[in-house]
Amino acid sequence: MGRRRGGAGNVHLSTLKNVRAVILGKDGVGKSALTVRFLTRRYIGEYDSTLEATYRHYLIIDGQSISLDVMDTAGKNSMEKMQSCIAFAELFFVLYSTTDRTSFEEASLLTRYILRFKSLNSMATVIIVGTKSDLTHLREVEEQEGKLLAKKLNCEFYQISNSEGYVETQELLLAALRRCLDKNKGSPLSRVKDGLVETAKSFRKKSSGNEQPSERDTLKSTRTKSVDHEVSDGGETPEPLRTKTFSFSEEREKIAEPLRKISSSHEDLSEERRKYRNSVTSTASF
Repeated sequence: MGRRRGGAGNVHLSTLKNVRAVILGKDGVGKSALTVRFLTRRYIGEYDSTLEATYRHYLIIDGQSISLDVMDTAGKNSMEKMQSCIAFAELFFVLYSTTDRTSFEEASLLTRYILRFKSLNSMATVIIVGTKSDLTHLREVEEQEGKLLAKKLNCEFYQISNSEGYVETQELLLAALRRCLDKNKGSPLSRVKDGLVETAKSFRKKSSGNEQPSERDTLKSTRTKSVDHEVSDGGETPEPLRTKTFSFSEEREKIAEPLRKISSSHEDLSEERRKYRNSVTSTASF
């Protein structure tokens, strides 16, 4: 599988969102023609049916810079190929030709297969596209049939002409990308990312000096106020504290008195021990 890249130009990578899309369908329905219409204004009618490539395209939608990777598939839609496409993309364009009923039936099978394996991924967006709408004289599938299939499978539906409808192909691309981006906004991963961004913003606000006073500062302020005033429960004006003269001699006497009592009690205990030893005959031999 080849890969071709377009120039990034002046796109700001910090705000760039990447969307990966894949274009599926039976050979001959116009997958490569639609890919070229998405990326350029040109229409090319003849392509190598065996060439499968991925292209990168940069665009801006509603002020949002988008990096779009488009995989143009070719060949038989095997199970291995479908699994690879499902793992690669989040946006799926499933094409059928309005001039070929078998391509319509294959588009129905491809869409059901994608939805079955992407059912747990709410970010998957599937668009059913009917091509070659200008070839009315060769029509085998009516537009209403495509609408009914898309409604049944809960998908979007468009009918276009790659050869004549540059404007409508661009409208298809922009509408599909908007729908895909809206789904991404509501995904669990996106909500986690948004939460992390909000948390980072709150930390930046605190570091800029807008944080509330800490508990330690609040306690310090309370202690400072309590030294100067007595707090009144009745909400009245605080009264100044009454001062009292402090005497070191009185305080020293208060501390010395218990110590004298303890010393006296120790002397009495020593005397009792001596009397006890004199009255008891020792049985120990030294």
